[in-house]
Amino acid sequence: MAAAAELSRGAVAAMSRMEQGLRPVLQVTDVRPAAGRYLVALFDGTKSGQGVLVASMAHLVRACAIRAGTIIRVLDYLCIDTRVTAKSGLQHLSNDRGEAKFFDFDLLDEQGGEMLAKCFSSAAEKFYGLIEVDKVYLISRGLVKPAQEPFNSDYELALDASASVEGSSPVHAASGANQRLSRAMSAH
Repeated sequence: MAAAAELSRGAVAAMSRMEQGLRPVLQVTDVRPAAGRYLVALFDGTKSGQGVLVASMAHLVRACAIRAGTIIRVLDYLCIDTRVTAKSGLQHLSNDRGEAKFFDFDLLDEQGGEMLAKCFSSAAEKFYGLIEVDKVYLISRGLVKPAQEPFNSDYELALDASASVEGSSPVHAASGANQRLSRAMSAH
């Protein structure tokens, strides 16, 4: 009888803080299709998190190598190298909870995957002047969640002020990022 894999407790929280050098062992608890990709729910033994499996690894889901219950080792995580294709204006909202700022922007990666990114309050202030249409960015520490509005994807990316948005070169987006992200997960 094979020994049970030991999950990397605390890894989901560490990954969300973008701690470097981790290669955690996690359990896949759910896999759902998302605009040509797959959203995966991961469990470290104490906490759950979500991520988007890169398109180049979709064949592992179709072959049932990655499915609910699978134990995986994560080699790289939750950052995307993507082009901004559209950007809304900065909007001012008012409700029972007070005043807030908001804007969103459309993302397109080199495999044609699309996702809507949204920024509220301090994130809107932090990123509105930085984000430009037709520029490529490396985005990390965002929260992938089911889309609230119809768009070209079933999921959207919510950014708060702790997110990281860095300019990237189109060459990096087309080559290095795809290679790095294609190693994002491997069956353990």
